[in-house]
Amino acid sequence: MKYIILIFAFTITGVFNGYGQHFLSTNKKADKFYQEARSLFRAGETEKARNMLEKAAVLDSAFSALYLLRADMFHKQGDRTGEMKAIEKALSIDSLKGYAYYFMVLADGYFDRGAYETAQKYYRLYLERDKRLTGAMQVKKRLEDCAFALKALKNEVRRETELYLQSERPVYWPSLDVTGNTLLYTEQVGDREMMWMLRDSVRYPLDFYPEGKCGAPSLTADGQMMYFTMVGGQGRSDIYVAYRVSDSTWSVPISLGEPVNTDGWEAQPAISADGTRLFFASTREGGRGGSDIWYSRLLRRESNGMQYWSQPRCLYFNTPGDEMAPFLYFDNQTLFFASDGYPGMGRKDIYKVDLNKVSEPQHIGITVNTQGDELGFIVDASGQWGYFSSDVSGRRCIYRYRLEDSLACPPTAYIRLLTENEAGEAVSPDYLTVVAVESGDTLAYYDRVYAHSDMLACVPAETLLLVGAMKKGYLYYSDTLAVKPAGREYPRQKVVVLRKVEKDRTLVLKGVFFDVDDYRLKPESYNELRQVMEFMRLNPDVKIEISGHTDNSGSDEHNRRLSEDRAFEVYKYLFLHRIGKDRMSYKGYGKDIPLESNDTEAGRAANRRTEIRIK
Repeated sequence: MKYIILIFAFTITGVFNGYGQHFLSTNKKADKFYQEARSLFRAGETEKARNMLEKAAVLDSAFSALYLLRADMFHKQGDRTGEMKAIEKALSIDSLKGYAYYFMVLADGYFDRGAYETAQKYYRLYLERDKRLTGAMQVKKRLEDCAFALKALKNEVRRETELYLQSERPVYWPSLDVTGNTLLYTEQVGDREMMWMLRDSVRYPLDFYPEGKCGAPSLTADGQMMYFTMVGGQGRSDIYVAYRVSDSTWSVPISLGEPVNTDGWEAQPAISADGTRLFFASTREGGRGGSDIWYSRLLRRESNGMQYWSQPRCLYFNTPGDEMAPFLYFDNQTLFFASDGYPGMGRKDIYKVDLNKVSEPQHIGITVNTQGDELGFIVDASGQWGYFSSDVSGRRCIYRYRLEDSLACPPTAYIRLLTENEAGEAVSPDYLTVVAVESGDTLAYYDRVYAHSDMLACVPAETLLLVGAMKKGYLYYSDTLAVKPAGREYPRQKVVVLRKVEKDRTLVLKGVFFDVDDYRLKPESYNELRQVMEFMRLNPDVKIEISGHTDNSGSDEHNRRLSEDRAFEVYKYLFLHRIGKDRMSYKGYGKDIPLESNDTEAGRAANRRTEIRIK
């Protein structure tokens, strides 16, 4: 918690300076040994001070100040268990009236051990004994946590988790690509942090900054871009991007610059599957607390790898506590994050929020959240397996477990997009998009900087998709497909064939939709038409005919009129969006130019279409 350190306004020195005046032994020799021990401890002679305390304890075992000084010695050594035992020994002898600090030590100690009822007792005693109410707000928050934890333990069942990755050193911040074959993580090496890539069971170092700290990586779904934190730059830490060069190597990191990075602390990025949305933790001005989660969207990429992002905005669910470690699931809707600002089980817990709704974040339960510190929660593309880091065992490791139904995310599929020309040669498009037809959401976007001939797009399963591709001098590509969940090893493959712009070549606008016997454009058609507009702008010399076609149902006159009205609707839309009349014409052909036989329903469906033809 960002403000918890204020609780320790009583410094160790301040504490033992005071209690020596109030805890006196009736044994003068014991008191003398005690006073000598205090002086030695102040001077840094801890071992000699301990020997003096042992002599005093032999003479007066009920001398409570001895145990408080011993507690301070354990504190200095980092021995929390010894410190707590010594305080409780003193408390068994004396009420410790006026020394609220020690009740806080006991309360925090038991809280961190998951002994919530005992922690409650000592937090309440702290509030009773601390007349200055130092840290009262923080203690009340801890009491809320205790009540929440006790209720959760009573009502929930803790499931088994699997130890997924451990090392002699702490490991954390897992990140997976959509295939599940590439895992990135961070490892603490002394005072440094460095990243590792585990790909097909082979481990590669990602040591961009050998002298300092870099970590908290986040991959795009295709594994081609990596966003991460590196100390230095504009502020205490900044967010960088690197591009994959080969299976084991990456480009030189490039800072995202302003407005993402400031002179403060920006870290722990979470990139969307298609690389166009960024979530990150920051202590920048304008937030609700010390560390908040912020959101920015991609404006453009340059050929040199530089990226430009929108002004970040602070998300609504941030609290006066710390929110950090965001992860955006592949559906671009479900966000997980760590927080100590909401009632929880320990120092930081994991929460889930639906970005399409303004609602209270959901605590993800006691299987993940413990009395320890949980961070870096992610979910794989199946939506069924969660990965996270925790220090509950005393060593920070990465765990995984199968999500319960209430937390499972919608399954995600992925498609491999191969772009080539009519000769079967690889061609990199200028633009390629994958759009959900019904919602209109852009699921994948590749621009001329990032596009290549072999791309991997992450998409929701069981969703009708519109794939559009464009390259100057080539006919715009458009096709729809539905993708079912696929195994990691077998993505659906889609070959995108780009054809040269030539006279009389036609293109069926598969993403243009009308209701039965109606000429008005359905809203889901706009995605396709925007691509047609972009094609016309990319090829300013191209002229087209927009044609409507029907099957053989109904009269010839009705079909001709309906097909012409539909063609005109497309014409009108393009004209209203600044495509000149001199570049377009329209015509309704009715049933006269079928693509397939009208004897089958599939054939009739293929014949009901809207086309563009190069003039």
